[in-house]
Amino acid sequence: MELRSFKLRLRDTHVRVVPKTDALGCPFSGPGADLFGAEAAEAFRLAAPLLAALVAFEPGVVVRSIAVDLERPRVTATLDPTVPEADPRARVVRLDDGPMLRRLVALTDPVIDYLIQAAARTLAARGLPTSEDS
Repeated sequence: MELRSFKLRLRDTHVRVVPKTDALGCPFSGPGADLFGAEAAEAFRLAAPLLAALVAFEPGVVVRSIAVDLERPRVTATLDPTVPEADPRARVVRLDDGPMLRRLVALTDPVIDYLIQAAARTLAARGLPTSEDS
């Protein structure tokens, strides 16, 4: 299985995984996999270096969510307001190119490996083929 994208929604402890291929290597179609609870917590733990890189880029930010598109590549992060009394709106940061994007994408390998396994379990529970079926 390969991934197309994933989104870590830290605020509501939810992870959305969209496969590019299924466990048999065929193009994936259909809804992705949603992870909650312990599975989401493990994804957040493995994504800690990715989140830390964002915070290091702009100290003091609180990451609400981060979406990683592996096909484009692109990273989009929603940040809580740094001065909520002046402007309570969340900010969105999008990286489409450059050294920061490459640095962030390079930090995704551990979380991607985990998300592939977790998504495969979720999809298998729906009755979709797994690599063990071949």
